[in-house]
Amino acid sequence: MISTRTAARLWLALVFTIGAAAARAQSAADFYRGKTITLVIPNAPGGSFDLYGRLVARHLGGVMPGEPAIVPQNMPGAAGMISANWLYSLAPQDGTAMAISVPNVALAQVVGMNEIKYDARKMNWVGRIVSPTATLFVWHTSPTKTLADLRSRQTIVASTGPLSQAEITSNMMNGLVGTKFKIIPGYSGTGDAILALERGEVEAVVMPWTFMKLAHPDWIEQKKVTPLAQYTRFPNADLPGVPSIFDLAETDDQKAVFNLFFGPDEIGQSVMLPPRAPPNRVAAARAAFEKLSSDPEYLADAGRQKLVLTPASAQHIEETIAEAFKATPAQIEMARRYFR
Repeated sequence: MISTRTAARLWLALVFTIGAAAARAQSAADFYRGKTITLVIPNAPGGSFDLYGRLVARHLGGVMPGEPAIVPQNMPGAAGMISANWLYSLAPQDGTAMAISVPNVALAQVVGMNEIKYDARKMNWVGRIVSPTATLFVWHTSPTKTLADLRSRQTIVASTGPLSQAEITSNMMNGLVGTKFKIIPGYSGTGDAILALERGEVEAVVMPWTFMKLAHPDWIEQKKVTPLAQYTRFPNADLPGVPSIFDLAETDDQKAVFNLFFGPDEIGQSVMLPPRAPPNRVAAARAAFEKLSSDPEYLADAGRQKLVLTPASAQHIEETIAEAFKATPAQIEMARRYFR
């Protein structure tokens, strides 16, 4: 005879199975009709993440089945890791929560940052909005003019936090290839770092080329700032003549560590769903994102704000993340020395 406790467990298992089957059977359009999706933005209002996140929030729902409303919500902290942790384990898993990734989402996991409570390989990636081409900009009065100067003189760079790209890459290059960055921490965000550059508190900032073009096209035109190096493996056609930071890497191990640190540019700012989102809703979101990339209203809105778009598929993001996890233990240990 089956005990009462065993019967209860069997009943709960049956209810769960029926519920899961019903979720699979319900079309994405039926589910999303009348729903609201929260799109979490990993940085504070006003920066490039906020601009791109709100752009997507205005238009993605209109091309999704059921046309759900999408509401942006800023969740800054720990250089984007708080929002990724939230999406992975605390957010609704039914497809009503999305988030924008930060480029370092996989690197931070590979090197074993304590703050990480997610697995980037298990996120359901939707698509990339933009690969921002992180760029080292120096102020026109700085004696640092070339990659060689980064090794021969101290260059003062602003940092917005210990997990910011400026701080982790500057620490890494100082230790690995002999650059002489002096890191000035404590700036609250991109806007604060830009002001520090203008006031002469620092000589350099690391930020997306797309954001500098948007925020200060006059500085570029008047040569108040110089793009000294692209922090990416794949040069941006918009920056002819600007060298890749990879030119500083000489040995195979140096190149492998550079791949870990600068490969995240390929992930860029991407949209992700949580790991247990129903597959049909993931597929619907991916199809909608692909459609969005050629949507006239979306493109026109981006154009009015002078936002550059460099979309890529979920498959491309997954392949980039998988490549990061191919690093050898020795290479990861080498990277870990500088990622702190």
